[in-house]
Amino acid sequence: GYCNEIGESFRYQFPRFVVPSYILSFGYVGADALTTGYREYCSEDTSRDNKETKVSRKYRAGIATFDTLLWQSLASVMIPGLAINVIVKASRFVVARSPLTLPTLASKWLPTAAGIGSIPLIIHPIDSFVDFTLDNSTRVWLAENTSDDNGG
Repeated sequence: GYCNEIGESFRYQFPRFVVPSYILSFGYVGADALTTGYREYCSEDTSRDNKETKVSRKYRAGIATFDTLLWQSLASVMIPGLAINVIVKASRFVVARSPLTLPTLASKWLPTAAGIGSIPLIIHPIDSFVDFTLDNSTRVWLAENTSDDNGG
């Protein structure tokens, strides 16, 4: 799931690869969401003991697919892509305004290296932020609105 981050890092060297990198990343997100939903659909119903929370497996699979799609879209594609884009853009600005005369090769590739190098530093804070956000928004709402009436 780091394809679009690499695409954003190389945006100024290979601009034609940015859109395909996002297509691949969203393909990964969709495949992961569908796989998660399918696994939930095939799993045993663990709520049999509690009749109040029993929902159909189709509903559980739909919720799992939606949750994974939302989480992966935010944590794997949109927020990291934006962060890398800003890091590379800011690095280009700093390199262009540097009082040092940098070789052309260095001024061209330092922002790209900054983008790639920042990937390991941003992934865990972004994942934690998205977990916190969903745990306090959509997941709460879905848990509160899951009942026999909603799940069949």
